[in-house]
Amino acid sequence: MPPPRWEIPQGLRVHSDGTWRVGDSQVIHPPTLRYLKSHLVEDGGAACVMDERGKMPIDVQGPPFEVMALVLDAAAGTASVVLDDGSKETVRDTSLRMNDETGQIECAVRDGRFQARLSRAAHQVLLEHVTEEDGAFFLQVGGRRIPLRT
Repeated sequence: MPPPRWEIPQGLRVHSDGTWRVGDSQVIHPPTLRYLKSHLVEDGGAACVMDERGKMPIDVQGPPFEVMALVLDAAAGTASVVLDDGSKETVRDTSLRMNDETGQIECAVRDGRFQARLSRAAHQVLLEHVTEEDGAFFLQVGGRRIPLRT
């Protein structure tokens, strides 16, 4: 008898603090979280986890991703983030902002469709390279300044 196939759980949601939950249970299994995050897409304006077997709607109330590393290349004037699903994305001029509700710094990812909160390590790198001018804040990467919306 073949082993049962794993199914994406019904009632999946991301809380405002970024935790993934099914009912009252938090999803904490690292391979499961990585799978869910790597298959999170927006389809017709709604978030869902999609794979070859179909799609499962997901209620996204907070940042579903976490930035594990902020990588700066001063010579090229570029910044990128490494997300907790293993993907890497370029930081755009409109990517960085402070969340009004939590005060945490977030980065727009997946073409701006989702947010990722910065890990402590990524936040530290950001703080080491933030400049301020006339009340506005910027991530300074070589000769480039990436606005940090507050």
